[in-house]
Amino acid sequence: MTHRSGPGGSRRRRSRRAVSCPFPPEHRGAGSVQGKGNASVEPERVSELSDLLAHARASRIGAGGRAVIIRTPSGMWCRELLVEFTDRQRRAGAAPILVSCQHRDAREPFAALRQLLAGLGDAAEPPGHDLFDELRRALPHAVPDHDRKLFDELYEALLPAVRRCPRVIVVDHAQWMDDASLRWFAHLVRRMSRLPLLVVLGVRTDDDLPARDALDDIDAQAACHRITLRPLSVHSARELVQRAYPGRTLDDPFVRLCHHVTAGVPEYLARLIDTQLQAGLPPELGPTRSGAHLDGRPRLTRADHIRAIAARIEAGAVTTRLVRQPERVQALARTAALFGDGADPDIVADLLGTGPDRLDGLLAELVRVGALRGTVSGSRLMFRTPELRDAVYDTIPEGSLRDRHLRAARRLGDYGAPPARVAEHLLRIDTLDVDDHAWAGGVLYDAGRAALDAGSTSRCAEYARRALREDPAPEHRGRLLVLLGRAEVLTAPEAAARHLEEALRLLTDPTERAEAVLELCYAHALRQGDCVESVMRPPHDAASRLGELAEQDCPDPDVRLRLRAVAHPRVPAGSAGALVGAYSSRELRYGVGPGADVAGDTAGERELLAAFASDSACRAEPSVLALDLVERALSGEPSRGGASALLLLRSVVVLAWAGRLDEARVWAGSLTATIPAGPAHSRVGLPAVVAHCLCADIALRAGNLPEALAEARIASRLARGPEMPALAQLARVQLARIRAVLGQYDAAAGMLRGALGTPRARATALGVRGRCRHAGGDARGALADYLECGRRLTELGIVNPALSDWRGRAGVALADLDRRIEAMPLLDEGLELARRWGAAATIGEALRNRARIEDARAAVPLLEESVAVLEHSGARLQLTLSLVESGRAYALGGHPAAARQALRRGMGLAQECGWDVLVERAHKDLLACGGRLRRTSLSGPGSLTPSERQIAELAAAGHTNRAIAEALCVTRGTVEVHLTHVYRKLGISGRSLLSTHLTPK
Repeated sequence: MTHRSGPGGSRRRRSRRAVSCPFPPEHRGAGSVQGKGNASVEPERVSELSDLLAHARASRIGAGGRAVIIRTPSGMWCRELLVEFTDRQRRAGAAPILVSCQHRDAREPFAALRQLLAGLGDAAEPPGHDLFDELRRALPHAVPDHDRKLFDELYEALLPAVRRCPRVIVVDHAQWMDDASLRWFAHLVRRMSRLPLLVVLGVRTDDDLPARDALDDIDAQAACHRITLRPLSVHSARELVQRAYPGRTLDDPFVRLCHHVTAGVPEYLARLIDTQLQAGLPPELGPTRSGAHLDGRPRLTRADHIRAIAARIEAGAVTTRLVRQPERVQALARTAALFGDGADPDIVADLLGTGPDRLDGLLAELVRVGALRGTVSGSRLMFRTPELRDAVYDTIPEGSLRDRHLRAARRLGDYGAPPARVAEHLLRIDTLDVDDHAWAGGVLYDAGRAALDAGSTSRCAEYARRALREDPAPEHRGRLLVLLGRAEVLTAPEAAARHLEEALRLLTDPTERAEAVLELCYAHALRQGDCVESVMRPPHDAASRLGELAEQDCPDPDVRLRLRAVAHPRVPAGSAGALVGAYSSRELRYGVGPGADVAGDTAGERELLAAFASDSACRAEPSVLALDLVERALSGEPSRGGASALLLLRSVVVLAWAGRLDEARVWAGSLTATIPAGPAHSRVGLPAVVAHCLCADIALRAGNLPEALAEARIASRLARGPEMPALAQLARVQLARIRAVLGQYDAAAGMLRGALGTPRARATALGVRGRCRHAGGDARGALADYLECGRRLTELGIVNPALSDWRGRAGVALADLDRRIEAMPLLDEGLELARRWGAAATIGEALRNRARIEDARAAVPLLEESVAVLEHSGARLQLTLSLVESGRAYALGGHPAAARQALRRGMGLAQECGWDVLVERAHKDLLACGGRLRRTSLSGPGSLTPSERQIAELAAAGHTNRAIAEALCVTRGTVEVHLTHVYRKLGISGRSLLSTHLTPK
């Protein structure tokens, strides 16, 4: 398009937004570029505009004609610079002509000259107008054989107009100028040394350059000068952003990030800021919140969003340039995008039907337009950004995608590429021809096995599902179903069990059937989601599957050990170190008692050790034996998948029951590592939910009620989806248990309604409901729940009171119903089992329950022993209860001083635990026995619990929430909850004030 050069005749649009132009309309005044009117012009463009104006002045005062080539990448606002320069020349009395070439002009001879002649005619007197109009109509529409005469005629016609008035000819996008016009401009530049003429050619070096040879010819002339537009500096970027946000205070990191992600390219920067403005976002990054959402997806920060927007802007600009390149260059880019990053040039050349040596020129073009990184001949092809690769891929016609991916998969297979690379193309093909079914199924199966070995279960499941869509043969379908079941056993155990059941009906090979049965046992053990009842004592359907495999069907002894570990035989009471006689001669040496010769060298050995540790714990055999077994089970190289999860679950439960809470917390946190690869959201499933439930149980045992509540809430939010009903039930029971401890009995009972409405309702849920009923005064209903809980646990073979002291609670309920004689045997049995197990928490609780049915005189020694046992353990919850109970017993027994001492200490511990209901109860008892009317500190540094103070001190030292969580082996959610409590108690708004409000204890 040609712009009129007469006064007031410019067709240039003047209403561009300030953010989209480096020369805002309000600052475009006449005069020097250093004047007041240019205060908002970016310094880089001031310098370049000054150079152009200097060349124009030199050509006007008789220094001879000049040519200037502005070579610049796209997006550098070259057009805005040329428009501003044209305006300045018009005001200075010159007669500028602005010619804008289009991409289509390259195929139309003399297209640019026609625009130039039209502009000259508009600017000339009426006689000259007729001459230029006649010349324009006389230009041929085909390239003449001899154009020298035509060039001379055009030159002679231009001379009078140039001598009457100094001329400035500005050509934008000269890289698209047709060859004939460009050769005339070269002819003009060679003969313009004595003319008052300036020719300015704006060339985008990263766009299509069909006439690059003629441009190089002009560039080589002595009269030609060069200007290169530079990216904006950080200072200029700040001024640009400030004009977009007038009156706002800019965040320096925001400006620097915007400048960095756009590399100072003005067009990219302006579009980035426009996007921020349209979204109503302020010019600041805001607080950095890394980590993940509750569903496992990574949480994007404001900086991440800015980077993503900038990458999309650049990708759109590059693909726009790419579609203007020759077809063979576009074909190379699309073929490379088909393979993703790291495409092999030999395979790409093969698909294009050419040799690798002939790609060098095309690759150089892709590097020039900004699609590929600079490559060495023969190296793999890398796109500049993933967003750019995806944008190029999206330009492939949809109708050809299937054939392209199939050809790519075949070529990769022929070149011996890993199955995963071949399978990635097969995933993108909706349907395959019958002839390709067997080949594709084999590739997908191999890729799935490799992904599973690498720990990428989500990718493995994708490969298996894709292969199953092609209706494979029965045996191969069975193998694929086993592969899919193994991939799903942790995230969707219900679905895994269904797939493995079908696989067993199809498979005939003994080894393959053994693998299927083993995974099916894991699925049955894990799908119910209860990390205690269903894992410590596997369900009967898992054990029944073992009967489907005869001894000879499973020749691998380690697999046999793993099968027996997942649905293990129960060791006879009192002989936990012996194995049942059904073991083979090799397995007989795997005794698991103290001093047994078991090193835990193989996966089967370690799983068997964990199985017998859980069996020993369920029986309430001495905890030292179970702990020894767990220690050996956790040594060595960890397994993956269901085997690792089951081993960790059993080990963590044993550690928690035995009072080794710190170790249990560490191993519970490692549960999510059982799925080490794949997208973050694919890791949300059984490992994450159970890990949070275990951490909640451990925190509850340790007396850290806020942390326990936070962990249980996270587990409840994660346990969603049709494949995780048992996980949701587990999370609800755990949350209800904590609420019952906090005295929120109505809320706890409401949460249990869904958990108790199924035939497989867990025994622990009955125990929690019994506690709620007992607190509400329904001793009879509570007794029924306690006894039913005990019956179900006994059927499972779980007698250890560390899971549920239903005997003690039932005994207390019987005593409340005036049935003390019936209560005594239950209480004595519970105390005997607790002493046999040997953990301080279970012994202390059993002693306290026994004391509750005695009079004050008999209760005092029982409670004193309970306090003494719990004193140096980590079971603060039980210690707090025993102290408060002993205070009441002392008061009833006529020892007010001892009562006040015990109650004050119990009240302090209850506050540290965040146990408000017990604080109130202890305070009332303290007043009743003559204590002062003094509550514990509810605000200020003295009100902080040890956990809150520890986290607050780390935060005050500058550690992030993530670093604190890793150092203390807790979740970031727990850290956030504690800091919220700290801010409330200290009366501050954030962590920046912690250092001034924390005082020594």
